[in-house]
Amino acid sequence: MVKVKYHFNPHTLKFDAVSLPFYKRLAKILIHLGFYLLVFVVLGYGFSMVFDTPIAQGLKRTNSEYSLKYEMALRQMQEFNDILTEIEQKDNNIYRAIFECDSIPFSIRRGGYGGSERYSELVNNSNSHLLVKTFKILDELSWRAYIQSRSLDEVTELAINKERMIECVPAIQPISVKNLVRISDFFGYRRDPITRAPTMHEGLDFAGPIGTPIYSTGDGIVIEAGYSFNGYGNQVMIDHGFGYKTRYAHLSKVNVKVGERVKRAEVIGKLGNTGKSTGPHLHYEVIVRGKPVNPINYFNDMTEQDYEAMLKNYSSQFLD
Repeated sequence: MVKVKYHFNPHTLKFDAVSLPFYKRLAKILIHLGFYLLVFVVLGYGFSMVFDTPIAQGLKRTNSEYSLKYEMALRQMQEFNDILTEIEQKDNNIYRAIFECDSIPFSIRRGGYGGSERYSELVNNSNSHLLVKTFKILDELSWRAYIQSRSLDEVTELAINKERMIECVPAIQPISVKNLVRISDFFGYRRDPITRAPTMHEGLDFAGPIGTPIYSTGDGIVIEAGYSFNGYGNQVMIDHGFGYKTRYAHLSKVNVKVGERVKRAEVIGKLGNTGKSTGPHLHYEVIVRGKPVNPINYFNDMTEQDYEAMLKNYSSQFLD
C-alpha cells in the first residue's frame, strides 16, 4: 500500500494530501541508495581487512611457494659459489703452480659484467631489487665458470705438452762443470764493475777460459744471434716456449743463427770477453714471462760424470 502524506490546512480545517514532485522523489530514492551502498562498501572493506577472500588466500599461497623456491635457489647459488671458489683456489695454488703458470687475478675472475644499464629493464618490475640481485649473482657465476673453464683448458694443454715442456725448460748449467773456474757474480743487486753504480744483475756470470763451449740449457728456437750494442757483446737468445727464454752473453763466437732450432746440451757458442766485460766469462740469464729470474733455481744437481754423459749422449744423437 502506497504511503500518502497529508498536510493540515488551517483555512479549511482539513488534511490535504501532499504530492511531492518527481525530482524530489527521485532524489530521496538516490539518497537512500547511496546510503545503503556506502554501508555495504564500509562493511565489505572491514570484512576484507579481517578475513581473506578466496582470491587473496590463493595469492598468498602462491607468494609463499615462490618465496620458498627463491630461498632454495639462493641456497643452491651459494653452494655453487662455494664450490667454484674452492676450484679457483686449487687452480691458482695447485694446478697452475705445477706448470709454473701465473695465477689468474681476482679482478679478472670477478670481472666481465657490471653497469646499471644491463639491468635497467628489470627496475620497473615488482620486486625489482630481488630480480636485479638474482641476475647479478647468476651473471657473476657464469663469468667465473667461463674463466675457470678457459684456465682448465690451458692447464690441460700444458699437461698434454708436459713432456715437451720438460725438454724445453732450462734445466742444466750452460757451461760444463769441468770447464767452470767459478761463478764470478750472482743474481741480484751489485755494484757495477765499470760504473761502480748500484745496479741489478739479472743473471749469473760463469768465469772460464776463452773458447770454452757454451751449451743450450733447453730445447728452443734462436731468436737473437750476433753482436749486441747493449753491453752484451756477442750473444745468443733462445725462446724455449712456455714463457721461458735464456740469454748467453759476452761470447767469443756464435755457432747458431736466428730461427735455428736447438736441443738441450747443443753447443751454441764459445765463452769470451766481448761487450761490457772486465774478463772472460759467460753472462747467463733465465727470463720467465718477460721477467729475469735467478738461474740457479733451474740447475739440476748433476755431477761432472752425469753432465759429460749427457753431452756424449746428445753428441751421438746429433751426429746420427
